[in-house]
Amino acid sequence: MTNFWRATANMPRCGRANRRMKKQPRPRNALPIAVFGAGWVILRIDFMLPRLLLILCLLLPVQAMAERRVALVLAAQDYKHLRKLDNPVNDAVAVEGLLAGLGFEVTVETNRDLKRMRRALDDFREDGAGADVALLFYAGHGVEIAGVNYLMPVDAQAGSADAVADSALPLAEVQAALAAVAPVGIVLLDACREDPWGGGGTGQGRSAVALNDGVDQPKPGLGRVGRADGVLFAFSAAPGEVAADGEGADSPFTEALLRHFATPGVEVRTALTLVQQDVYDRSRGKQLPYIESGLPKLFFAAQTGDLGERDRLLVAMAGLPPALRAEVEALAREKDMPLAPLYGALMSADLAGKDRAARAQALVQSAESFLRFRAQVQLLSADDPKVARFRAEAEQALDLGAFDLARAALDKAAKLDAEARDALRDNYRARTLSEAQTHALAASAAKTDLRYDLALADLTKALALYAELEGQALPRPERVAYSDLLWDQGDLLRNTGNTSLALRSYRAWQAVAAARVAEVPEDMDYLRNWAVARVNIGDMLLLQGDLVGAEAEFRAALAVAQKLSVTPDAPLKWRHDVFVAQSKLGDVAQLRGNVVAALALQEDSLGLLRQLVAEFPARDDVRRDLGLVLDRVGDLRKLSGNPRGALVMFNDALALRQALLARAPDDDATRADLTISFDKIGDVLLTLDDPKAALLRFKAEIAILEKLVAKDPGQTRWPNDLGMGYVKAGDAYAALADASKAKSFYVKALTLREKLAAQDPANTDWQRSVALTQSRLGRLAFKAQDFAEAKRRYTAAEAISRRLAAEASHNASRQQDWATDLDYLGDVALMQGDAEAAHSFARQSYAIVSAMVASDPANVENQMALVSSLVRIAMYEDDPKQMQRQALAILKGLQAEGRLDPGRADWIGIIEGQLQKP
Repeated sequence: MTNFWRATANMPRCGRANRRMKKQPRPRNALPIAVFGAGWVILRIDFMLPRLLLILCLLLPVQAMAERRVALVLAAQDYKHLRKLDNPVNDAVAVEGLLAGLGFEVTVETNRDLKRMRRALDDFREDGAGADVALLFYAGHGVEIAGVNYLMPVDAQAGSADAVADSALPLAEVQAALAAVAPVGIVLLDACREDPWGGGGTGQGRSAVALNDGVDQPKPGLGRVGRADGVLFAFSAAPGEVAADGEGADSPFTEALLRHFATPGVEVRTALTLVQQDVYDRSRGKQLPYIESGLPKLFFAAQTGDLGERDRLLVAMAGLPPALRAEVEALAREKDMPLAPLYGALMSADLAGKDRAARAQALVQSAESFLRFRAQVQLLSADDPKVARFRAEAEQALDLGAFDLARAALDKAAKLDAEARDALRDNYRARTLSEAQTHALAASAAKTDLRYDLALADLTKALALYAELEGQALPRPERVAYSDLLWDQGDLLRNTGNTSLALRSYRAWQAVAAARVAEVPEDMDYLRNWAVARVNIGDMLLLQGDLVGAEAEFRAALAVAQKLSVTPDAPLKWRHDVFVAQSKLGDVAQLRGNVVAALALQEDSLGLLRQLVAEFPARDDVRRDLGLVLDRVGDLRKLSGNPRGALVMFNDALALRQALLARAPDDDATRADLTISFDKIGDVLLTLDDPKAALLRFKAEIAILEKLVAKDPGQTRWPNDLGMGYVKAGDAYAALADASKAKSFYVKALTLREKLAAQDPANTDWQRSVALTQSRLGRLAFKAQDFAEAKRRYTAAEAISRRLAAEASHNASRQQDWATDLDYLGDVALMQGDAEAAHSFARQSYAIVSAMVASDPANVENQMALVSSLVRIAMYEDDPKQMQRQALAILKGLQAEGRLDPGRADWIGIIEGQLQKP
């Protein structure tokens, strides 16, 4: 019978007007339910139902199918006086099949006038009497007049509100019929379709617009019905809102009913919640069905079963507060993407409990990964139709937020490619590329779900497959894709704290790029790709303390960047590359202790960035880089003994970042940059002997970084920066003579830094951070005269600093760290009465610092370290005054040049006092 009704759906109305179908009665196991096809209203379930009740509804065993279920299905589309509809009869036929499969005795009536609709209700009362459950489904036009809901038969009038009311079927009559049939009734109304008179709106829905004849005009959609004992109402749209008729064979509401009403083991109210959220999701928030329940008991439409991934997501969505929904909907509109992937990421990463800025940043990352996945699906077409089908299934599953289903489909595609690749050697290349592309898609899907471990696993598989084809004249798009995947892998490894593996990925990328340049030397994009790989290699070498290797990489990149930047019509990124490489070389010069060379390089970079900002004022990323160069110039001014000049640079950077954050208040990268400014300004304030003001900056830094770390603990940059913030706060408290609070912050920093150092032993910056924190704890113990504890801390620090200095003999900061730790050990030895050991430590430190001053005389920190060593070693000499005079000369020279730290100006008086003693 179903096929017959589909076949006759578009026949002239007279060919169907008198047909009435009635299924043969089934055993007494049916429930009275009213279903209205083309514009239904779902009764509103409280979004905040207690979870316990929800779990109860999901897990309760299905009642034995012993009740009798009857259903009346009505549909109207061939209207005489109203706008015709396309889908109601199709909806009715589809729902008939659904209900019959659930054990309902189903009666179907289509395209009836008011008289025949009422007769159908009377027959339903008679035939269904004594049933346990009654259901009514209606598809067609529906309207509200003066608070009364009406269903529109095919002969409904359009002249006035009174004429409409007189020629339509009140919903109350339907409700009365259901009450007469069974104690449990379900009414499904797909009847909120727009503009039955055809004169307004989009012409695509199933509700009404107002007629111009008075106060009680028809209102769009159906009105709220209120709770009715024994009846569950479900409308296809919210009260007063319209529902779409649909572009396919059925309306969106009916399609959702067909997907979810028979969900195994789910009570009817939960099943309709699935319908509600499915419509809401697929309409991207434009249509939200309405549900109102007065059922006296639980009703299960289908047998026991487990909820699938998509259904679990829909149930969870129903419990979200409106404010959280608004955040997701706004981002989905901005990115022009479905809602479900964002809701899936929200649940998967437990973002609901995080602060709004952290949640927004994570959702943006998820959205961008989804968009990249979608773009890759379109770009990376599969030759095998089965693989293409699995990829399409994965794309559809990701659209619905079903990440596990998406991965399962992609796994099937990759497996199919692998099997075919083994079996079809003649098609080896195409299959290998296809499998690699599928794994690349899976990596993007994993990043959408914020699962970086899975993303790395899939990237590794994809790259291994590309490597098999390397040297076999890969097409240009695949060469680009291969390089991009190596870049992605390196960045993921860097961000998750594995510099050694990241370095390996970047070197593989550079090798691939070099081969491309050798083959096509005139291709500037290949050349630039090679140079960018060199910069990333240099970054990793710098983190590992290899200044010589890092400098070589940065110089090679700078040469290419300078060549490309002067080509006609050079794009912004080529000119920007000059700044990047030049600034990196400035970092190397600073680490070598060559402050003059470093400052010259960074000031050149500053000029270049200011020019680019002037030419491209809308590019916030260029402005952000300008802030970084201002920081570097400020650092070098401070090292040169110009703290107030440094403060000018740091304040300029702070103002720039505050302006950027005002334009993008949810951008975590800009917020993290803000902490750099707080840290550097706090340092200068400590130098200028204002620890209270410094502490305020450090606390602001810590507050931001703690939120960022909580948001994404898998990243390593922010925990590392947070450790530095704790150290700086400890320094401020130490300057304020609050040893207890200082120690508390130092211990926090040490715990965090030891964890990072263990995670990536090759990262020398993290190893150094551990040593510096141990040294600060030693200083506190020394001031408290706990010399045993001070020695323990200093010894631990010196062991690390000595190893790092040996591994990086050209790194001035590593040498200075070692010399400082030797000085501290000498101080402890002296206090413990071991003058010989103290003298030995002082001589070792003096030798290191003297070499540093010889290599970079302009470096104020080196000069001050030499003063400290001279004063210490003088204590053990037969003629101490000679070294004391040398130290005093250095201090007075710095003071005359205006480069002496004001906090250390009292050293002059102390040494002069020593010289005056006999």
